[in-house]
Amino acid sequence: MKKEEINEISIDEYDEKSWEPLIAFFWNRYNKRYFYPINILQYHDNFEIRNNCGFLIATIDCILIETLEQYYSGLDESTGKNHDPFYSFFKRSEAFNGVIQDDKDAGKFAGLVRSGLLHQSKTKKASVINKKKSTPIIGWIDNRDKSKGFKINRDLFHLAVHQEFHKLIENLKIQEHRDLREKFKLKILTLIE
Repeated sequence: MKKEEINEISIDEYDEKSWEPLIAFFWNRYNKRYFYPINILQYHDNFEIRNNCGFLIATIDCILIETLEQYYSGLDESTGKNHDPFYSFFKRSEAFNGVIQDDKDAGKFAGLVRSGLLHQSKTKKASVINKKKSTPIIGWIDNRDKSKGFKINRDLFHLAVHQEFHKLIENLKIQEHRDLREKFKLKILTLIE
């Protein structure tokens, strides 16, 4: 798509014919670059690959969370504190409701999980990422001492991020979401040369 074509799409209402190319661009960009490759890792024939890709998947999911929030804000990149996009994401998402309850919790997640994965290739404190059925989507290692970090079920976490990707598309179609369509277009325009 070209910038001129995107600029012509009305944000006042969702018109499927007009918006379909823009949503297809968004869909293809993130499915081909992120969700399909993660799916290959999760269901790979090789047990070692399938079993040891949790940190990679969680790292990509952190990137996707920040990116999805940029579509909600209409920005080219995240601004403010590094935990702001996570707080917004967790607050909006039904799947993550209840664990990240305030700015401080989001800050802990950004520092112990996101920054640890992106900058040191590890989680910090006692935080763990696994795929044990007993591990919740995201929870505290110790509810009485949040400084110990998080326990994250990589498959449930990723599934929830993927669901939020789909939910963004569905939210664009709600007629009352003019503001979201405007911000979505602004973000898309930052990707087009």
